[in-house]
Amino acid sequence: MHVRRWICAFLFATSVSAGERMTVSVCTRGSLGQKLVTGAEAAAAALFRRVDIEILWTKCEIGLEGDEASRQHWFTLRLRDGKPFVPADPAALDTLGETFLSLDEPGYIVDVYYQVVETLATTQRVEPASLLGCVIAHELGHLLLGPGHTPRGVMRANWNLGDLKAIRQGCLRFGPAEGARMRRALQGTGDPTAP
Repeated sequence: MHVRRWICAFLFATSVSAGERMTVSVCTRGSLGQKLVTGAEAAAAALFRRVDIEILWTKCEIGLEGDEASRQHWFTLRLRDGKPFVPADPAALDTLGETFLSLDEPGYIVDVYYQVVETLATTQRVEPASLLGCVIAHELGHLLLGPGHTPRGVMRANWNLGDLKAIRQGCLRFGPAEGARMRRALQGTGDPTAP
């Protein structure tokens, strides 16, 4: 009886921890409330959990940089209480956030602009923490998938009214192929940018 319980507990623990993991250091620039940030982290984590990736959130600290940050899956998220320097279409995700990628080395830093997120959330009646979490997930997705977008889901270039409705309902997702590519990137196997 005790052996059966131990085996079940072991199998449960193994299945819970079977996914890939990454660490995200959250640096808040401006006056964003902790409740908002925690809600956004929970929304982003839920999107990644659906594709079997866990996020360990840490407070802003000087962490790893460059290739070492990418190898260790240690990313920096800068939540900025402002707007990007170059305005674009209000629903375009390059207005809401940006990922710093280069041809020379893998990226490890993303910026998200809360003032733009808040404006879009207000005009489209979306919970700000949910929208912020989706934007964070999109930008972190670029660190694992590289540049480029998909025709639907979290990694679209522009979210339309249907996508914003999906965010309100908690239905916006990464596609299965994106999940597999991100897990490969975290495992360090294969080319994560390959379909």
